[in-house]
Amino acid sequence: MGNTNTLGDRAVVIGAGMGGLFAARVLSDHFERVVVLDRDDDPNGPDPRKCVPQGHHFHVLLPGGLDAMNGWFDGFTDDLVATGSIELQLGRDFVAYTPAGKSYSLQAHVPEPVEGGDMTYVQSRPQLEHNVRQRVASLANVDLRYRSLVAGPLVDDTGGRVTGVALRDGETISADLVVDASGRNSCTARWLPDLGYEPAPETYVNVDVHYASLLVEPADFDAFEGSVFFVMPSNEGEHASRGGAIVKMPGGRWLVNLGARYDDPPPTDWESFRAWGPTLVDPIWSEMIEHVTPLTDVSTYRMPRAVRHHYERLDRFPEGLVPIGDSVCFFNPTHGQGMSSAAGQCRGLADLLAARSETAANLDRVALDFFPVAAEWVRGPWILAALGDFGHPDCTGDFPADDLPDLELLGRLAAAAPGSPERRLANDVGTMRVPLSQVRSLAPA
Repeated sequence: MGNTNTLGDRAVVIGAGMGGLFAARVLSDHFERVVVLDRDDDPNGPDPRKCVPQGHHFHVLLPGGLDAMNGWFDGFTDDLVATGSIELQLGRDFVAYTPAGKSYSLQAHVPEPVEGGDMTYVQSRPQLEHNVRQRVASLANVDLRYRSLVAGPLVDDTGGRVTGVALRDGETISADLVVDASGRNSCTARWLPDLGYEPAPETYVNVDVHYASLLVEPADFDAFEGSVFFVMPSNEGEHASRGGAIVKMPGGRWLVNLGARYDDPPPTDWESFRAWGPTLVDPIWSEMIEHVTPLTDVSTYRMPRAVRHHYERLDRFPEGLVPIGDSVCFFNPTHGQGMSSAAGQCRGLADLLAARSETAANLDRVALDFFPVAAEWVRGPWILAALGDFGHPDCTGDFPADDLPDLELLGRLAAAAPGSPERRLANDVGTMRVPLSQVRSLAPA
């Protein structure tokens, strides 16, 4: 896709994480220049970044997110393969060990592999981000600037339009559009009250997720079936929230993970880490780490709550500003939805901007028009995650009861015959190729 240059001279993106990089790619088709600002140091390669603490832990890219990347970057799958990604077929190479036994589905006990499932790839988060960053950096009209701390917005005399950003070093950058991909500590949420606007309503789930991970060298890389396995929590008893995973990584290594919730954080030293194994619901995790050599220290990560900002409920919002990705919603990372939700939101933004370009329209009300679109790419994964999260007896928060009718429709589609349009649509919703609202188009009578 070429740059049409019809919507403005400059767009600014705050944040160079995955959501910010996706946004920059989309904006590059519609603005003369795109400037991406990030507070972190300039990455030297595919290494974990200080401002991305979850980068030490595994990320499985859902097919919907991969589809978006292949659409934006020609041959992107080839990049993944060239940098050592492990190919994964959902329903065959993605195995869960549950209290009910071995399963090839995280949603139900399916004792045999399902052939013909969607393909995706397993790679470290830093390597995946590096691949995307290189593609975005190669765009002639995109500038990536690091160690650039945003102090606040520039606004016009009315206070109703954001016209750029001010940096902490005193520099100002004017912009026709500012996209906020700053993440959980969103600039938009902090700026709105100062600009005289009501904050967006929030819903939340107190997930209090704890991760601990490290890289190991196994004696036998293929000692376990598939590319990824999870030992799922039991959700009952003394160790109700404990689970584990092992992921095959490039270079003949495994990423070994333990997770838990609330007042039961996993240990940070290797011997204590190993001692957790017998408390999981299946012995396979312990069996697999008997013959490994640790390559790194144990890295930890904690997320107290998942939060959704309901910008779609606002009828008043400053012009020239659009939040996206984690600035709209940050999910329980256990479910692997964040990157694909950000990709879906950026696909929606791309469609919106393309329509404005085709009609020579301006950027007025672009945020208010975008918010219902973004909400559709949040709503499905949010309720699917909530179903799992509220299965734990200590989980509290706002259960999305208003969305249950669409979820019930999804269940009916998923129960249709294999290969049917209904079943395929249910799969596309689950893999985040389409938003949840699409279930209404094929819902059985």
